[in-house]
Amino acid sequence: MAIQALRGTTDLFGDDARRWAAVEHHVKRLCRAHGYGEIRTPVIEDAALFLRTLGETTDIVQKEMFRFEDRGGHDIVLRPEGTASVVRAYLEHNLHKTIGFAKLFYLGPMFRAERPQAGRLRQFHQYGVEAIGSYSPWIDVEVILLCLDILNACGVTETTVWLSSMGCREDQQRSAAQLRERLASQRAKLCQECQKRFDKNVFRVLDCQNPSCHGIAWGAITGSPFLLCGNCEAHFTAVRQGLGQNGVAFDDTQVFARGLDYYTQTVFEVRAKGLGAQDAVAAGGRYNHLVEDLGGPALGAVGFAAGIERILMAQGAVPAPVERPKRHGVYLAVAQPALIGRAFQQVTQLRAQGVQVLMDYDGKSLKAQLREADKAGCKFVAILGEKELEQGAITLKDLDAQSQETVAVEKFAESVGKRTGHACH
Repeated sequence: MAIQALRGTTDLFGDDARRWAAVEHHVKRLCRAHGYGEIRTPVIEDAALFLRTLGETTDIVQKEMFRFEDRGGHDIVLRPEGTASVVRAYLEHNLHKTIGFAKLFYLGPMFRAERPQAGRLRQFHQYGVEAIGSYSPWIDVEVILLCLDILNACGVTETTVWLSSMGCREDQQRSAAQLRERLASQRAKLCQECQKRFDKNVFRVLDCQNPSCHGIAWGAITGSPFLLCGNCEAHFTAVRQGLGQNGVAFDDTQVFARGLDYYTQTVFEVRAKGLGAQDAVAAGGRYNHLVEDLGGPALGAVGFAAGIERILMAQGAVPAPVERPKRHGVYLAVAQPALIGRAFQQVTQLRAQGVQVLMDYDGKSLKAQLREADKAGCKFVAILGEKELEQGAITLKDLDAQSQETVAVEKFAESVGKRTGHACH
Protein backbone atom coordinates (compact mmCIF):
# COMPACT_ATOMS: atom_id res chain seq x y z
CA MET A 1 0.00 0.00 0.00
CA ALA A 2 1.35 3.44 -0.96
CA ILE A 3 2.35 5.77 1.86
CA GLN A 4 -0.29 8.46 2.41
CA ALA A 5 -0.36 11.81 4.19
CA LEU A 6 -0.85 11.51 7.94
CA ARG A 7 -4.39 11.82 9.27
CA GLY A 8 -5.20 15.44 9.96
CA THR A 9 -2.80 16.78 7.33
CA THR A 10 -3.42 17.62 3.70
CA ASP A 11 -1.64 18.35 0.43
CA LEU A 12 -2.23 21.56 -1.46
CA PHE A 13 -1.98 22.05 -5.25
CA GLY A 14 -3.86 23.27 -8.31
CA ASP A 15 -6.83 25.60 -7.80
CA ASP A 16 -6.68 25.09 -4.04
CA ALA A 17 -3.10 26.36 -4.01
CA ARG A 18 -4.13 29.39 -6.07
CA ARG A 19 -7.01 30.18 -3.69
CA TRP A 20 -4.61 29.76 -0.76
CA ALA A 21 -2.09 32.11 -2.39
CA ALA A 22 -4.84 34.69 -2.93
CA VAL A 23 -5.61 34.69 0.81
CA GLU A 24 -1.93 35.13 1.64
CA HIS A 25 -1.71 37.96 -0.89
CA HIS A 26 -4.59 39.85 0.75
CA VAL A 27 -3.12 39.28 4.21
CA LYS A 28 0.27 40.70 3.25
CA ARG A 29 -1.17 43.58 1.24
CA LEU A 30 -3.61 44.78 3.89
CA CYS A 31 -1.33 44.21 6.88
CA ARG A 32 1.40 46.27 5.26
CA ALA A 33 -1.11 48.97 4.36
CA HIS A 34 -2.01 49.16 8.07
CA GLY A 35 1.64 49.43 9.08
CA TYR A 36 2.25 45.82 10.19
CA GLY A 37 5.58 44.17 9.36
CA GLU A 38 6.00 40.44 8.79
CA ILE A 39 7.55 38.16 11.42
CA ARG A 40 8.38 34.47 11.03
CA THR A 41 8.93 32.33 14.11
CA PRO A 42 10.06 28.68 14.38
CA VAL A 43 7.46 25.91 14.31
CA ILE A 44 9.18 24.26 17.29
CA GLU A 45 9.38 26.04 20.63
CA ASP A 46 10.30 25.36 24.24
CA ALA A 47 7.27 23.73 25.89
CA ALA A 48 7.57 26.14 28.82
CA LEU A 49 6.53 29.01 26.54
CA PHE A 50 3.04 27.60 26.09
CA LEU A 51 2.70 26.06 29.54
CA ARG A 52 3.30 29.53 30.97
CA THR A 53 1.15 31.53 28.55
CA LEU A 54 -1.83 29.38 27.57
CA GLY A 55 -2.67 28.04 31.03
CA GLU A 56 -2.17 24.52 32.39
CA THR A 57 -5.93 23.86 32.51
CA THR A 58 -6.60 24.69 28.86
CA ASP A 59 -7.48 21.88 26.46
CA ILE A 60 -4.57 22.90 24.23
CA VAL A 61 -2.03 22.24 26.97
CA GLN A 62 -3.73 19.20 28.52
CA LYS A 63 -4.81 17.36 25.38
CA GLU A 64 -3.78 18.95 22.11
CA MET A 65 -0.10 19.91 22.08
CA PHE A 66 2.37 17.84 20.08
CA ARG A 67 4.95 17.60 22.86
CA PHE A 68 8.14 15.53 22.87
CA GLU A 69 11.73 15.40 24.08
CA ASP A 70 14.48 16.05 21.57
CA ARG A 71 17.75 14.08 21.59
CA GLY A 72 19.17 16.46 24.18
CA GLY A 73 16.26 15.88 26.54
CA HIS A 74 14.69 19.30 25.95
CA ASP A 75 10.91 19.57 26.32
CA ILE A 76 9.74 20.66 22.84
CA VAL A 77 6.36 21.42 21.27
CA LEU A 78 5.12 22.11 17.77
CA ARG A 79 3.60 25.55 18.15
CA PRO A 80 -0.18 25.37 18.70
CA GLU A 81 -0.75 29.11 18.17
CA GLY A 82 1.15 32.22 17.14
CA THR A 83 0.80 34.92 19.80
CA ALA A 84 3.11 33.44 22.44
CA SER A 85 5.86 32.88 19.83
CA VAL A 86 5.60 36.47 18.57
CA VAL A 87 5.83 37.89 22.11
CA ARG A 88 8.80 35.60 22.85
CA ALA A 89 10.56 36.90 19.73
CA TYR A 90 9.63 40.51 20.58
CA LEU A 91 11.44 40.17 23.92
CA GLU A 92 14.31 37.96 22.77
CA HIS A 93 15.32 40.47 20.12
CA ASN A 94 14.82 43.48 22.43
CA LEU A 95 12.16 45.07 20.24
CA HIS A 96 10.69 46.61 23.40
CA LYS A 97 13.95 48.58 23.72
CA THR A 98 14.61 49.41 20.08
CA ILE A 99 11.18 50.15 18.60
CA GLY A 100 8.79 49.95 21.56
CA PHE A 101 5.37 49.84 19.93
CA ALA A 102 5.52 47.01 17.40
CA LYS A 103 2.91 46.06 14.82
CA LEU A 104 3.60 42.57 13.45
CA PHE A 105 1.83 39.96 11.32
CA TYR A 106 2.54 36.29 10.66
CA LEU A 107 1.51 33.42 8.39
CA GLY A 108 2.25 29.77 8.94
CA PRO A 109 1.37 26.27 10.11
CA MET A 110 0.19 25.48 13.66
CA PHE A 111 -0.24 22.04 15.20
CA ARG A 112 -2.81 20.55 17.55
CA ALA A 113 -3.36 16.87 18.31
CA GLU A 114 -7.13 17.07 18.20
CA ARG A 115 -9.59 14.82 16.39
CA PRO A 116 -9.51 15.85 12.71
CA GLN A 117 -12.79 17.19 11.33
CA ALA A 118 -13.95 19.67 8.72
CA GLY A 119 -11.88 22.82 9.03
CA ARG A 120 -9.95 21.50 12.05
CA LEU A 121 -6.77 19.69 11.11
CA ARG A 122 -3.76 18.56 13.12
CA GLN A 123 -1.57 20.72 10.93
CA PHE A 124 -3.58 23.81 10.18
CA HIS A 125 -2.59 27.27 9.01
CA GLN A 126 -3.21 30.69 10.47
CA TYR A 127 -2.41 34.29 9.84
CA GLY A 128 -2.55 36.80 12.61
CA VAL A 129 -1.53 40.26 13.78
CA GLU A 130 -0.09 41.45 17.08
CA ALA A 131 0.10 45.10 18.17
CA ILE A 132 2.42 45.19 21.18
CA GLY A 133 3.09 48.24 23.33
CA SER A 134 -0.18 50.17 23.67
CA TYR A 135 -3.20 50.16 25.98
CA SER A 136 -5.26 52.42 23.68
CA PRO A 137 -8.77 51.17 22.81
CA TRP A 138 -8.18 52.59 19.33
CA ILE A 139 -5.64 49.84 18.69
CA ASP A 140 -8.38 47.33 19.55
CA VAL A 141 -10.58 49.05 16.96
CA GLU A 142 -7.81 49.04 14.35
CA VAL A 143 -7.13 45.32 14.86
CA ILE A 144 -10.82 44.40 14.50
CA LEU A 145 -11.18 46.58 11.39
CA LEU A 146 -8.10 44.97 9.84
CA CYS A 147 -9.48 41.52 10.64
CA LEU A 148 -12.73 42.34 8.83
CA ASP A 149 -10.94 44.04 5.90
CA ILE A 150 -8.93 40.88 5.21
CA LEU A 151 -11.98 38.62 5.46
CA ASN A 152 -13.92 40.88 3.08
CA ALA A 153 -11.03 40.92 0.61
CA CYS A 154 -11.01 37.10 0.75
CA GLY A 155 -14.73 36.99 -0.09
CA VAL A 156 -15.95 36.15 3.44
CA THR A 157 -18.57 38.86 3.74
CA GLU A 158 -21.47 37.22 5.59
CA THR A 159 -20.04 37.55 9.08
CA THR A 160 -21.12 38.49 12.59
CA VAL A 161 -18.78 40.10 15.11
CA TRP A 162 -19.22 38.94 18.71
CA LEU A 163 -17.66 41.42 21.11
CA SER A 164 -17.12 41.24 24.85
CA SER A 165 -14.72 42.19 27.64
CA MET A 166 -13.10 39.81 30.11
CA GLY A 167 -11.93 42.69 32.30
CA CYS A 168 -8.58 43.03 34.03
CA ARG A 169 -7.05 40.39 36.28
CA GLU A 170 -8.69 41.86 39.34
CA ASP A 171 -12.05 41.72 37.55
CA GLN A 172 -11.39 38.11 36.59
CA GLN A 173 -10.62 37.18 40.19
CA ARG A 174 -13.91 38.68 41.36
CA SER A 175 -15.77 37.08 38.47
CA ALA A 176 -14.21 33.68 39.19
CA ALA A 177 -15.27 33.89 42.83
CA GLN A 178 -18.83 34.71 41.76
CA LEU A 179 -18.92 31.84 39.24
CA ARG A 180 -17.62 29.36 41.83
CA GLU A 181 -20.30 30.51 44.23
CA ARG A 182 -23.01 29.98 41.62
CA LEU A 183 -21.67 26.56 40.63
CA ALA A 184 -20.92 25.31 44.17
CA SER A 185 -24.23 23.52 44.63
CA GLN A 186 -23.80 21.74 41.26
CA ARG A 187 -20.11 20.91 41.57
CA ALA A 188 -20.66 17.23 42.30
CA LYS A 189 -22.49 16.89 38.98
CA LEU A 190 -19.52 18.16 36.96
CA CYS A 191 -17.18 15.76 35.16
CA GLN A 192 -13.86 14.80 36.74
CA GLU A 193 -11.97 17.24 34.53
CA CYS A 194 -14.22 20.12 35.52
CA GLN A 195 -13.83 19.21 39.19
CA LYS A 196 -10.14 20.08 38.78
CA ARG A 197 -10.90 23.17 36.75
CA PHE A 198 -13.30 24.41 39.42
CA ASP A 199 -10.39 25.18 41.76
CA LYS A 200 -7.62 25.98 39.29
CA ASN A 201 -9.49 28.03 36.67
CA VAL A 202 -13.26 27.90 36.92
CA PHE A 203 -13.69 29.70 33.57
CA ARG A 204 -12.43 26.54 31.84
CA VAL A 205 -15.67 24.85 32.95
CA LEU A 206 -17.37 27.07 30.38
CA ASP A 207 -15.28 25.39 27.65
CA CYS A 208 -16.19 21.80 28.58
CA GLN A 209 -17.56 19.76 25.68
CA ASN A 210 -19.53 17.50 28.02
CA PRO A 211 -23.20 18.47 27.43
CA SER A 212 -24.05 18.11 31.11
CA CYS A 213 -21.19 20.34 32.27
CA HIS A 214 -21.93 22.84 29.50
CA GLY A 215 -25.56 23.11 30.58
CA ILE A 216 -24.70 23.50 34.27
CA ALA A 217 -21.98 26.11 33.66
CA TRP A 218 -23.87 28.34 31.27
CA GLY A 219 -27.08 27.90 33.23
CA ALA A 220 -25.35 29.60 36.17
CA ILE A 221 -24.68 32.73 34.15
CA THR A 222 -27.03 35.62 33.52
CA GLY A 223 -25.49 38.17 31.18
CA SER A 224 -21.69 38.33 30.98
CA PRO A 225 -19.68 36.11 33.34
CA PHE A 226 -17.24 38.99 33.82
CA LEU A 227 -17.65 41.87 36.28
CA LEU A 228 -15.92 44.99 34.96
CA CYS A 229 -14.26 47.72 36.99
CA GLY A 230 -14.65 51.37 35.99
CA ASN A 231 -11.48 51.47 33.90
CA CYS A 232 -12.34 48.29 32.00
CA GLU A 233 -15.91 49.43 31.41
CA ALA A 234 -14.62 52.74 30.03
CA HIS A 235 -12.16 50.89 27.76
CA PHE A 236 -14.92 48.61 26.47
CA THR A 237 -17.23 51.58 25.86
CA ALA A 238 -14.51 53.32 23.84
CA VAL A 239 -13.99 50.20 21.71
CA ARG A 240 -17.71 49.92 20.98
CA GLN A 241 -17.93 53.60 20.11
CA GLY A 242 -14.89 53.39 17.84
CA LEU A 243 -16.32 50.43 15.96
CA GLY A 244 -19.69 52.13 15.63
CA GLN A 245 -18.06 55.30 14.27
CA ASN A 246 -16.39 53.19 11.61
CA GLY A 247 -19.57 51.42 10.53
CA VAL A 248 -18.88 48.04 12.13
CA ALA A 249 -21.96 46.20 13.34
CA PHE A 250 -21.31 43.94 16.34
CA ASP A 251 -23.19 41.89 18.89
CA ASP A 252 -22.15 42.57 22.49
CA THR A 253 -25.04 40.62 24.04
CA GLN A 254 -23.72 37.11 23.38
CA VAL A 255 -22.03 35.24 26.22
CA PHE A 256 -18.75 33.63 25.20
CA ALA A 257 -15.28 33.13 26.68
CA ARG A 258 -11.97 32.92 24.87
CA GLY A 259 -10.19 29.70 25.75
CA LEU A 260 -6.69 31.00 26.54
CA ASP A 261 -5.61 32.31 29.92
CA TYR A 262 -3.73 35.38 28.70
CA TYR A 263 -6.76 37.38 27.52
CA THR A 264 -7.81 40.56 29.33
CA GLN A 265 -10.37 43.25 28.47
CA THR A 266 -11.51 43.17 24.81
CA VAL A 267 -12.20 39.79 23.23
CA PHE A 268 -13.95 39.14 19.93
CA GLU A 269 -14.89 36.44 17.49
CA VAL A 270 -15.89 36.74 13.83
CA ARG A 271 -18.40 34.09 12.90
CA ALA A 272 -19.16 33.18 9.30
CA LYS A 273 -22.03 31.44 7.57
CA GLY A 274 -21.46 28.00 6.09
CA LEU A 275 -19.19 26.58 8.81
CA GLY A 276 -21.75 24.72 10.92
CA ALA A 277 -21.71 24.75 14.70
CA GLN A 278 -18.01 25.68 14.90
CA ASP A 279 -18.49 28.87 12.93
CA ALA A 280 -15.68 31.13 14.22
CA VAL A 281 -13.40 32.06 11.33
CA ALA A 282 -11.24 34.58 13.24
CA ALA A 283 -10.84 35.56 16.88
CA GLY A 284 -8.64 37.57 19.18
CA GLY A 285 -8.43 40.12 21.91
CA ARG A 286 -6.25 42.03 24.31
CA TYR A 287 -3.51 40.45 26.44
CA ASN A 288 -2.11 43.17 28.68
CA HIS A 289 0.02 40.93 30.92
CA LEU A 290 1.58 38.46 28.50
CA VAL A 291 4.73 40.51 27.80
CA GLU A 292 5.31 40.95 31.53
CA ASP A 293 4.57 37.27 32.24
CA LEU A 294 7.37 36.32 29.83
CA GLY A 295 9.89 38.51 31.61
CA GLY A 296 9.40 41.82 29.83
CA PRO A 297 8.02 45.18 30.94
CA ALA A 298 4.34 45.87 31.56
CA LEU A 299 2.99 46.56 28.07
CA GLY A 300 -0.50 46.46 26.60
CA ALA A 301 -1.05 44.29 23.53
CA VAL A 302 -3.86 43.12 21.28
CA GLY A 303 -4.17 40.84 18.27
CA PHE A 304 -6.14 38.21 16.40
CA ALA A 305 -5.66 35.01 14.42
CA ALA A 306 -7.67 33.52 11.56
CA GLY A 307 -7.62 30.02 10.08
CA ILE A 308 -6.89 29.84 6.37
CA GLU A 309 -8.63 26.48 5.94
CA ARG A 310 -11.75 27.89 7.59
CA ILE A 311 -11.66 30.96 5.36
CA LEU A 312 -11.59 28.75 2.27
CA MET A 313 -14.57 26.82 3.67
CA ALA A 314 -16.44 30.05 4.40
CA GLN A 315 -15.99 31.19 0.81
CA GLY A 316 -18.68 28.66 -0.04
CA ALA A 317 -19.32 24.95 -0.25
CA VAL A 318 -18.95 25.37 -4.02
CA PRO A 319 -16.29 28.09 -4.33
CA ALA A 320 -16.38 30.55 -7.17
CA PRO A 321 -14.18 29.51 -10.08
CA VAL A 322 -10.61 30.61 -9.60
CA GLU A 323 -9.81 33.29 -12.15
CA ARG A 324 -7.03 32.13 -14.42
CA PRO A 325 -4.01 34.34 -13.77
CA LYS A 326 -2.75 36.60 -16.51
CA ARG A 327 -0.24 34.98 -18.83
CA HIS A 328 3.37 35.69 -18.03
CA GLY A 329 6.80 34.35 -18.74
CA VAL A 330 8.32 32.52 -21.71
CA TYR A 331 8.35 28.90 -22.82
CA LEU A 332 11.38 28.12 -24.97
CA ALA A 333 10.49 25.22 -27.27
CA VAL A 334 13.04 23.30 -29.32
CA ALA A 335 12.11 21.64 -32.59
CA GLN A 336 14.84 18.98 -32.30
CA PRO A 337 16.32 17.46 -29.11
CA ALA A 338 19.83 18.14 -30.44
CA LEU A 339 19.18 21.88 -29.95
CA ILE A 340 18.45 21.67 -26.22
CA GLY A 341 21.98 22.81 -25.36
CA ARG A 342 21.70 25.88 -27.63
CA ALA A 343 18.28 26.68 -26.19
CA PHE A 344 19.52 26.36 -22.64
CA GLN A 345 22.04 29.14 -23.29
CA GLN A 346 19.12 31.43 -24.09
CA VAL A 347 17.27 30.25 -20.99
CA THR A 348 20.24 31.21 -18.83
CA GLN A 349 20.44 34.67 -20.42
CA LEU A 350 16.71 35.25 -19.97
CA ARG A 351 16.81 34.25 -16.31
CA ALA A 352 19.70 36.66 -15.80
CA GLN A 353 17.32 39.35 -17.08
CA GLY A 354 14.78 38.36 -14.43
CA VAL A 355 12.45 36.63 -16.90
CA GLN A 356 10.49 33.54 -15.88
CA VAL A 357 11.39 30.79 -18.37
CA LEU A 358 10.28 27.21 -18.85
CA MET A 359 11.57 24.61 -21.31
CA ASP A 360 11.44 20.88 -21.93
CA TYR A 361 14.58 18.82 -21.37
CA ASP A 362 13.22 15.41 -22.37
CA GLY A 363 12.78 15.71 -26.13
CA LYS A 364 8.99 16.08 -26.28
CA SER A 365 7.44 16.83 -29.64
CA LEU A 366 7.00 20.49 -30.58
CA LYS A 367 3.23 20.04 -30.41
CA ALA A 368 3.48 18.66 -26.87
CA GLN A 369 5.71 21.58 -25.84
CA LEU A 370 3.19 24.09 -27.17
CA ARG A 371 0.43 22.39 -25.15
CA GLU A 372 2.66 22.55 -22.08
CA ALA A 373 3.30 26.26 -22.63
CA ASP A 374 -0.42 26.96 -22.83
CA LYS A 375 -1.16 24.88 -19.74
CA ALA A 376 1.56 26.71 -17.78
CA GLY A 377 0.02 30.09 -18.69
CA CYS A 378 3.05 31.44 -20.52
CA LYS A 379 2.60 34.69 -22.44
CA PHE A 380 5.30 33.96 -25.01
CA VAL A 381 6.52 30.84 -26.77
CA ALA A 382 9.99 31.04 -28.31
CA ILE A 383 10.77 28.39 -30.92
CA LEU A 384 14.28 27.35 -31.86
CA GLY A 385 14.68 24.95 -34.79
CA GLU A 386 17.13 24.24 -37.60
CA LYS A 387 15.44 26.86 -39.75
CA GLU A 388 15.76 29.52 -37.05
CA LEU A 389 19.35 28.48 -36.36
CA GLU A 390 20.26 28.96 -40.03
CA GLN A 391 18.71 32.46 -39.92
CA GLY A 392 20.43 33.35 -36.64
CA ALA A 393 17.00 34.08 -35.16
CA ILE A 394 14.33 32.73 -32.81
CA THR A 395 10.60 32.69 -33.57
CA LEU A 396 8.61 34.47 -30.85
CA LYS A 397 4.85 33.90 -30.49
CA ASP A 398 2.69 36.17 -28.30
CA LEU A 399 -0.15 33.93 -27.09
CA ASP A 400 -2.27 36.87 -25.92
CA ALA A 401 -2.00 38.89 -29.14
CA GLN A 402 -1.88 35.77 -31.34
CA SER A 403 1.05 37.34 -33.22
CA GLN A 404 4.41 36.02 -34.34
CA GLU A 405 7.80 37.50 -35.31
CA THR A 406 11.46 36.56 -35.56
CA VAL A 407 14.08 38.08 -33.27
CA ALA A 408 17.84 37.95 -33.83
CA VAL A 409 19.56 35.51 -31.45
CA GLU A 410 22.03 38.10 -30.14
CA LYS A 411 19.20 40.51 -29.26
CA PHE A 412 16.71 37.91 -28.08
CA ALA A 413 17.26 38.00 -24.30
CA GLU A 414 17.31 41.79 -24.14
CA SER A 415 14.22 42.09 -26.35
CA VAL A 416 12.16 39.59 -24.35
CA GLY A 417 13.35 41.13 -21.09
CA LYS A 418 11.95 44.50 -22.14
CA ARG A 419 8.63 42.98 -23.21
CA THR A 420 8.17 41.15 -19.91
CA GLY A 421 9.29 44.01 -17.70
CA HIS A 422 12.44 42.23 -16.47
CA ALA A 423 10.42 40.59 -13.73
CA CYS A 424 9.76 37.11 -12.49
CA HIS A 425 6.12 36.56 -11.43
